[in-house]
Amino acid sequence: MTIKTRLVVATGALLCLATAVIGVVAIGAVTSTMLARVDDQLRELGKQPTFGPTKGQAMPAAASPARPAYQSVAVLILSDAGEVVSAEKAGYYSEPLALPVLPATLPEIGTPASAASADGEIGYRIMRLNQRAVFIRDGAEVIEGTVLLAVPTTDVDAVRDTLTTTLGLTIGAVVVVGVLAALMITRNGLRPVDRMIDTAAAIADGDLGRRVGPSGDRGELARLGAALDAMVSRLVGAITDRDAQQERLRRFVADASHELRTPLATIGGYAELYEAGGVSEKPALDRAMSRVRAESLRMASLVDDMLLLARLDQESGLERGPCDLTAVVADSVDDARAVDAERVITSVLAPGVTVAGDDARLRQVAANLLANARQHTPPGTAVSVTVSTEDGMGVLIVADDGPGMSREHRARAFDRLYRADPSRSRATGGSGLGLAIVASIVAAHRGTVSIEGAPGVGTTVRVALPLVSRSRE
Repeated sequence: MTIKTRLVVATGALLCLATAVIGVVAIGAVTSTMLARVDDQLRELGKQPTFGPTKGQAMPAAASPARPAYQSVAVLILSDAGEVVSAEKAGYYSEPLALPVLPATLPEIGTPASAASADGEIGYRIMRLNQRAVFIRDGAEVIEGTVLLAVPTTDVDAVRDTLTTTLGLTIGAVVVVGVLAALMITRNGLRPVDRMIDTAAAIADGDLGRRVGPSGDRGELARLGAALDAMVSRLVGAITDRDAQQERLRRFVADASHELRTPLATIGGYAELYEAGGVSEKPALDRAMSRVRAESLRMASLVDDMLLLARLDQESGLERGPCDLTAVVADSVDDARAVDAERVITSVLAPGVTVAGDDARLRQVAANLLANARQHTPPGTAVSVTVSTEDGMGVLIVADDGPGMSREHRARAFDRLYRADPSRSRATGGSGLGLAIVASIVAAHRGTVSIEGAPGVGTTVRVALPLVSRSRE
């Protein structure tokens, strides 16, 4: 059974119960009030001096001043044994009402009680009076007995039946209207739930773009829908990130295999050439061994870089402390000038820029950025280096006047083993891990790195690292 059905059924049941209780209470109150009036009538009648025939007379046999056409009360004479020895019926003379069947134990004198006719169709309120009646029956027998009054409750029963019917119809109408209203309210109120169910089913079927969307109100279901949308967005984001990470991992493994295959193939080729006797002479052998050593060093450097990236991913291997970024960059600029004396490298370094970081790793960041500018720009291209502070961050900027990078290449510049040159020729650059290492080191220092530029206007790399707080200084 659905929530909607349960709510409607529960509403109908509660309405039935509530209206039934109200009806029973109302009928009981009205009946009690009317019976109280009948009891008052009995008490007033009981105050009259005599009932029925006078002493020595018989009951009137027809309507007369002593016997009106309609009698509102029945008068019964009871013997000391409790038997009815004489009775005057209530009702019309032509259609008198059946007498009540007296209970086995008569009520106390002056106390009203309930009784009914033999067929149960007529109810009575009866009361014994503190009076004795004496008369002669059959002209000879003298009878003396107790007087008992019985007032029919036909009016009370009629009102009760009418009220019961009216309340029954009213209760039925109220329940029907209430159930219909509950159905409409629950249908409208639970419409967002139906939308959530449809959205969840669509998402489960693979439509990750589906959302519940705004419902136009600020109730609990609206907040639930918004929370569901936020959760789905985060899950989709996590799935997208996972897929992207898996794609990067796949590409990284493929690129690493490619990078390692080249030096391994070179080393294997020279080994096969040596075994075949093709490098038996010393000059050729020396050249072969030199190439084997160069490729092994290149392979070792590549493996070291990949191990460094793995450690940085786990945020291990860093020794954080106050680090003079100005001094680190100044040393790296001097090293770059020594490597390429023909290149113009200008530097504007603010003094005393101290960041929280690992001195050795930050030196690697500066060296990689300068090496990247040197490797990917034509000889003699000017490079500028700036160190400054901005918004509580130490900022390092390395800019060149080289050919620049397209938007596509900038988007993947920090990917591991990515090189803009599709030929992957080593003549145009290194292994493609330089900027990836920069990004990982900066991220491990809780910093940011970005790259800007366009074809023909050069490239600018900006690194921002948190400054050491004054309290720590």
